Amino acid sequence: MKKFLKKTIIANIYHYLKKFVVKPKSQSDESKIIKRIIDKFNIHNTFIEFGFSGWEFNCADLANETGNEGRIKWEGLLIDADSYNIKIANIIFHKNIVSKHMWLTLDTLEIFRNFKREKKIGILSLDIDGNEYWFLEKLIDLRPDMIVCEFNIAFGLLPISIPYHPNFDYTKEHEKWLYHGTSITALNYLCVKNGYSFVDVSSNGVNAFFVRNDLLTPETKKLIPEEIFKIKTYPDGSTSAQNFELIKHLPYVDVTNPKSSSKSLGKIFF
Repeated sequence: MKKFLKKTIIANIYHYLKKFVVKPKSQSDESKIIKRIIDKFNIHNTFIEFGFSGWEFNCADLANETGNEGRIKWEGLLIDADSYNIKIANIIFHKNIVSKHMWLTLDTLEIFRNFKREKKIGILSLDIDGNEYWFLEKLIDLRPDMIVCEFNIAFGLLPISIPYHPNFDYTKEHEKWLYHGTSITALNYLCVKNGYSFVDVSSNGVNAFFVRNDLLTPETKKLIPEEIFKIKTYPDGSTSAQNFELIKHLPYVDVTNPKSSSKSLGKIFF
């Protein structure tokens, strides 16, 4: 019944009315962290977010933010492979927030080079439960002011990512949906190498925040993965280390040595 209703005008009406009483939000405290960073540094008022839910995503507060006399403050581009999320975004957001239905691959990412020519990118956010490392590696030369990227807490401090696959679907790779994405150490390695610093992490321990070094002030506190890593407890009571034991036999890439791969990493370092 729910799938049927999504395809009808009833869903459109529901989301249109809902927007007057409910505002989109981030999953955890991501919106608050983004606001803190914007207040501290000179971040351009544009964002691109890969992977979003209509009512929940990292830049949700910015998509609704207005300035004096109700003027729109932010322009955004939302990308997702679920057409229903696109429908919601088109109903609830103003025209400066553009949403596109797209399955992301390294090839389709090429179109975002046009965005760089048109305007500076303030925030680049990735939350796709899959090829985050490889997409960020491809796009980091766009030089966004801030990068927000999800990492897989089950990977611990190992500098690893899943191997790139254009049709990767985390729901089909492991029965508990544990195998996806990249580690915080791998993300930090990529960002530091490209002139960014790790400045914050979400309270639920799954989203990392990086700011381009030329925007930092002498007072900026830079983080390292070892200082902030949290051993997350999952809803079933299991820990990150326990969950890694269930997936450590699967293929990985050591991003510090991309030509190497392993199907048995053995010991995990927390």
